[in-house]
Amino acid sequence: MSSCPYTWVRGLFASGKAAAPGEPAKNLMVRVVRDGEERVRVALPSKSAKWLIELIPADVVAKIRKEEIPLDAITDDLNRQEVLYPRPIFALEDEHRQVQVWLE
Repeated sequence: MSSCPYTWVRGLFASGKAAAPGEPAKNLMVRVVRDGEERVRVALPSKSAKWLIELIPADVVAKIRKEEIPLDAITDDLNRQEVLYPRPIFALEDEHRQVQVWLE
């Protein structure tokens, strides 16, 4: 795998709202910080992760692919899972923006 800012971890994401160990994820979380200011923090139903590529703006998808983050493989993996558990999905940083996506 490339040297991207994304780490493929199948564990719990440390968050105050995270499900208890072993419980399915309740939310797909998206956080966008631009120029040091949080611009977006949204919670969607966890099953929304199965349509992840469709939820991400096209310019962000292009940057994710440029960073060699395996977005298609991530989406395929999420689609194969019957139950989605809390975990980080990916993070992307550039000079002006940080994007974090995770299940909690």
